[in-house]
Amino acid sequence: MSRRRTDAGFTLAEMLVGMAVTGLVMAAIFGLLTVSQQSVLQGTNQAEAQQNARTALARMIDDIRSAGYDPTSNGFSAIVNQTTTAFTLQNDWDGNGSIQTNVTTTLSAVPRGEQITYSLSGGTLSRQESQVDGAALPIAQVQSMTLQYLDAAGAVTATAANIRTVVITLVVTPDSQPAKGPQGRVAVTMTDRARLRNRTN
Repeated sequence: MSRRRTDAGFTLAEMLVGMAVTGLVMAAIFGLLTVSQQSVLQGTNQAEAQQNARTALARMIDDIRSAGYDPTSNGFSAIVNQTTTAFTLQNDWDGNGSIQTNVTTTLSAVPRGEQITYSLSGGTLSRQESQVDGAALPIAQVQSMTLQYLDAAGAVTATAANIRTVVITLVVTPDSQPAKGPQGRVAVTMTDRARLRNRTN
């Protein structure tokens, strides 16, 4: 007749197997948490970068569309000093037939500057409005910006007087990206175009 042991515990081998299985389960859970955290971080960074790009593009496109206001038909160029990373927009808001370019002079009758300059320098996209801004104001952190100027027929042109459309391509990263490590790093590329509404031909 056999006797059952009622005080039997776990053997050392059983304990080691149990600990090994628990360790494997914990490692798998930690791996899943790390992957999901990186995925959330990347999604957040992408959304932030997209918002930065949209904000910068919207501001630039609004200014480009209204450029070239010329009530006296003086015939000035709506865009001057155009390069692949900068340009200056012009408007004769006070209707005196000339463009006010002095950034330190404040016009009492017109609260808008007659020149607006966009430029990219050191990863910062800046905007400066004459008679309004004493210095260029940053509007977005940009990895790169490429500007292309098209004439009325849609061909690329380098002649300021012929520019009718500006094509803007921005590569933007979020402001809050970590300084080091590849986790969650994203760069968003956005392209848009704006037609000069005050220049028809």
